[in-house]
Amino acid sequence: MTKKFTRWFLPILVAILAILTLVTPVAASYGQPTTLEIQEVTAYENYHEEDAQLYIATYYISGNYTIDADELFLFQLLDGDGDAVVTKAPYPFHDNGYGLGVVAFYLDASDALTWGGNASVKLVGNPMVGWDGGIPNTTMDVITWNTGTTEEIEELVSSNVLALAADLEESWDVDMVTTGDGVTTLTDDGSTYFINVIPYLQTGAPSVFGQYVFAPHYPIDEKPATDSYADWLEESIDGTVFDISPTAASWGMSRGALTAVIYYGLVIALLVGFAAKKGLKKGLIIFFDVAVIIGAFIGVPLIVTIMWGFFCLITTSWVFYKGTT
Repeated sequence: MTKKFTRWFLPILVAILAILTLVTPVAASYGQPTTLEIQEVTAYENYHEEDAQLYIATYYISGNYTIDADELFLFQLLDGDGDAVVTKAPYPFHDNGYGLGVVAFYLDASDALTWGGNASVKLVGNPMVGWDGGIPNTTMDVITWNTGTTEEIEELVSSNVLALAADLEESWDVDMVTTGDGVTTLTDDGSTYFINVIPYLQTGAPSVFGQYVFAPHYPIDEKPATDSYADWLEESIDGTVFDISPTAASWGMSRGALTAVIYYGLVIALLVGFAAKKGLKKGLIIFFDVAVIIGAFIGVPLIVTIMWGFFCLITTSWVFYKGTT
């Protein structure tokens, strides 16, 4: 064998052996499972989006196998005619996927099955491998149907997921849930498992991960949304020393009218005093500027207080920098 022949022959031989290794079956045949069952199936309508469907099934598989369950077994969601519409494999998260486990099927609105129809879930041995005694299989056609708004379904799915996680924790002896401040959520292991098992779980049931959306609440929320800011302020001073309603009533005026008379009277007096500049002290500017705050508090129209505030800013600057006579 020449050097040239050896140089080409050896790489080709290595490549052929590698290809044969990849296509060689893991084993010639497998025995029947000791346990092969689907324990329950629960369906949810309007999960993640309107008219979409989610099917969650629990299963139990046991047998004398040395390879992962996802290589030997498949789950199928069957329609009323017995045709498979979705096929999934068990997720080998714990004990190679054997023992107690969860599988889920998601159908968007366009692919949804007849709600409450004759759907079923089938657990079957992988037909691509050899089985002693035929391909094992079992089917569950009893389904618990749940429908409601997207928000209602989110709560139902969240409750079921946390309950299933607690069952898996007991069966696997792995921490799948945790409780803090009275709220139960998935642990890191629980999150990893169910994110891989149930499609769109992070958006379809975010509360299982401790993600909550609270409506903001501020003190201003106590004010009716249809009331003006001035109305709310007026209500807030009812019965206080700032309430001039009794005086206004005794004079045959509304509180708003008397408020305006007092406020504008004060403004005019300050303007006259400023124009005369007789005995005007810089300390008086404090009261001059406070008129803006008083006006806002007693409910004077906002535009008026803004204009008055701008005038106060200009005049205060002039007094402090130019002085008074």
